[in-house]
Amino acid sequence: MTSNKETARSYFERFVNGGNMAVADVIFAPDVRFHYPLGDLNDVDAVKSYIAAVRTAFPDLRFTIEDLFGEGERVAVRWSLVGTQTGEFRGKPPTGKQVKLPGNTIFRVQDGTIREMWIAFNPTLLM
Repeated sequence: MTSNKETARSYFERFVNGGNMAVADVIFAPDVRFHYPLGDLNDVDAVKSYIAAVRTAFPDLRFTIEDLFGEGERVAVRWSLVGTQTGEFRGKPPTGKQVKLPGNTIFRVQDGTIREMWIAFNPTLLM
């Protein structure tokens, strides 16, 4: 059985960094709640669409896990990301600029699937 920390690590390494959209169907509950500074998403298909759009805008996007720890169904991750905006993002044309951004995510994981995520970062650093 996969630990909650391994599930959170898979989100960053296999799903976001690796671009493996099929992983989402394994690690997320169908009705996952995704809370982040630019709005909320309420199901796995919305999360997949959002990550696909981010990866299109920032094709070299790379998350680095700085710290990862958990207790029970909660897993906390302090991360940093780097990526170059070569595609449109949220209506903004490509800038060609590299973005460096720190952030934190808290996951609620039950029975090996992510049920809820709270993501904190400064969205003005993406715009």
